Amino acid sequence: MKKLQILLVLFLFISYGALASETKVQSDMDLQVAEPGALIPSLRVSAENGNAEAQYSLGTIYKQGLGVEISDIRALFWYKKAADQGLAKAQNNLAFMYQNGLGTVADPYEAFKYYKLAADQDYALAKYNLGLMYKNGEGTDKNPSSAINYFVEAGNQGVLDAYLNLGIMYFFGDGVEQDRLIAADWFSKAATESNPEAQYYLGLMSEHGDGLTKDYVAAIYFYTQAATQGHVLAMYNLGIMYATGSGTKPDNVQAANWFTKAAEAGNADAQYNIGVMYDVGGGVSKDTAKAIEWYIKAAEQGSVDAQYNLAIKYLDGEGTEKNINKAIYWFTKASEQGDQDAKAYLDGLLEK
Repeated sequence: MKKLQILLVLFLFISYGALASETKVQSDMDLQVAEPGALIPSLRVSAENGNAEAQYSLGTIYKQGLGVEISDIRALFWYKKAADQGLAKAQNNLAFMYQNGLGTVADPYEAFKYYKLAADQDYALAKYNLGLMYKNGEGTDKNPSSAINYFVEAGNQGVLDAYLNLGIMYFFGDGVEQDRLIAADWFSKAATESNPEAQYYLGLMSEHGDGLTKDYVAAIYFYTQAATQGHVLAMYNLGIMYATGSGTKPDNVQAANWFTKAAEAGNADAQYNIGVMYDVGGGVSKDTAKAIEWYIKAAEQGSVDAQYNLAIKYLDGEGTEKNINKAIYWFTKASEQGDQDAKAYLDGLLEK
């Protein structure tokens, strides 16, 4: 009988390909007033008289539902009024509405048009959004060179998510020649205001010595910074480092803490690992019932090792009632993913 998969053996390395994450298009909704609904009559008078700022403010009130019912249609109407008068922030928000089909049918070409109009007025957020459209070929031909130019300009004007996207482009070689050294430089710029995604990549690169000097202590630092802001993969990787004693003394209590946080956020590998820790009493009190709860969550997300361990539990009746049908079900799931031990168990059970 194959023993239960003991902690972490299969999860020390995470595929870079699974980590790509670009920051999404952003709109500018900066209106903050105590009683916005009370302003609507006076704003409407000004807006109808052609005041672009009033038109923009009305658009934002309806988009955010500030003292009124949210109405993307009305927001679009007023943003367009202001945008067609040349107000850059209205052009950016109107583009966002067109891009996401808010209050209208999605139209990436109109979105590109209005982002470009705002960017031409040196509006930083529009430059960032335009960079994303060039990067992804949305509403225009894909053009990595233009994307880079707009990201650099936006980043230099304070939109640090632009630096993050530059880092991701060079990290993966997305439209540019892959260069982890350049990627590390852009991630460092993005991380100056504690961007968790940038901190996560800096941790990953420090851990693997890829674009940065291999430094487990630095990796733990960056992962911790990202994890405390809710970055799930950083939580998971911290769990790995504490469990294996990489850059720190082995600490199963800390490992269990971070695996639990990542597991609660839905990470299947963390769910499997915390399940094993409850199974063997590592870093937490041994609790087979809790182990099974986590195995179920991981198994349902496709974790082959969780599926196998769960099948063993049902087969042996450990921590749960013995249930051959459920054991067969989970051995089948695991064997379908190529687990030969699960297949051997399954064949034996089906022969009976």
